[in-house]
Amino acid sequence: NVIWAMVPFWFSIYCSFSANVFYDLSYIQLYNVVFTVAPVVILGCVDKPFNYKTAMTYVAVYADGINNRYFQWWRYVLYIIDGIYQSVVIFFTFYLFTYTSDVQNSNGRPWGRSDFSTGPTVAVVVAASLCVGFNSWQWNWLMIAAIGLSIAICMLYIAISSAVRYYSLEGVATSVMSTVQFWFGVAIAVVVALLPRYTVHSWQKMNNPRDLDIIREIKVLHRPWYGQVFVEPEAQATLPRADPK
Repeated sequence: NVIWAMVPFWFSIYCSFSANVFYDLSYIQLYNVVFTVAPVVILGCVDKPFNYKTAMTYVAVYADGINNRYFQWWRYVLYIIDGIYQSVVIFFTFYLFTYTSDVQNSNGRPWGRSDFSTGPTVAVVVAASLCVGFNSWQWNWLMIAAIGLSIAICMLYIAISSAVRYYSLEGVATSVMSTVQFWFGVAIAVVVALLPRYTVHSWQKMNNPRDLDIIREIKVLHRPWYGQVFVEPEAQATLPRADPK
């Protein structure tokens, strides 16, 4: 929601804070209840690092929750900063693509406000859905399907509403999706926006893993675990055979 709310703020700088609406009203109504709801539902209902039997075996994983390591104030601040960063990247990617010259489709129609806001709308939906995936423990078929469904519904809505005559989004799909700027803008904006989050997650998993990360690696790789000490199979000690007499 920080990404979604901050993009119109950057737009308002260029319209003298005149309260012009950046997103189409239908985008605003559907963003939380349709476009991005599926990954959040899957994350809240079925996502978990491992089953309860593993948690009961390695009770040390409860220490993070007891010590409140997941709900500290600085995490909230970092999420806000990351959301602001992503909104800057998404808005100004499309702004720079359209600043020097008007973008036109094959019919010669230049982009209007609804056309311009469609690019950031799609980029925000993709980035927000993938952010939920980055925060999930399991990339199973349900999570992949939920992310794909969110993006597909957003694109399908734009295509269908674009064909409705006298609708506010009439002709948007033809005007926007037929341009290279739209597709390159979405791809570049999403990659650059999510790169810091992906980098931090990767560094943390590899260099500073938590107890949950260690137990998950054991479960995923099916490595043997003896008490609290990991022993490679080839490193196990073998007792010498006694010579029979």
